[in-house]
Amino acid sequence: MERIVITCGFILKDCDTEIIYCGDADNSRTKELNFEIIEDSCSGIDNDFNVKLNNSELWDSKSSFYEKIASYLSAYLEIPISPCKIYGAYILLNEEPGHHSLNFEIIESESGVFRNNNQEHNGKIFLRYYFEEKDEIYEEKVCVGVID
Repeated sequence: MERIVITCGFILKDCDTEIIYCGDADNSRTKELNFEIIEDSCSGIDNDFNVKLNNSELWDSKSSFYEKIASYLSAYLEIPISPCKIYGAYILLNEEPGHHSLNFEIIESESGVFRNNNQEHNGKIFLRYYFEEKDEIYEEKVCVGVID
């Protein structure tokens, strides 16, 4: 079965952690949520988010999917995140950057782990993406971006 896994999070401004482990908020001292997209739905892995979507919505900044996930994330992370931010990060990680991606950069990571040297990413949001098929992980990437 094919699935897309997305981790969306926020690195707190006072985070003193030098290494961020996506998917391990307690040790990384981040606030984050994990989601999976399988066929026509996006479900929370560690939360109760659940929406139906069609694949074309992932490529539409104005889709109801991005409105719903941005609203859910904003409430959980306690920071305002626009639907265009999540969309911009998603398309950047899928090698289709656009003007919504301008505040994001792909950073060096391995297996969802990245460095936060001298707290350079504090106060930023991050998005990790990977594609999984037959228990193999492909195209795992992380990007970070500033909040408007």
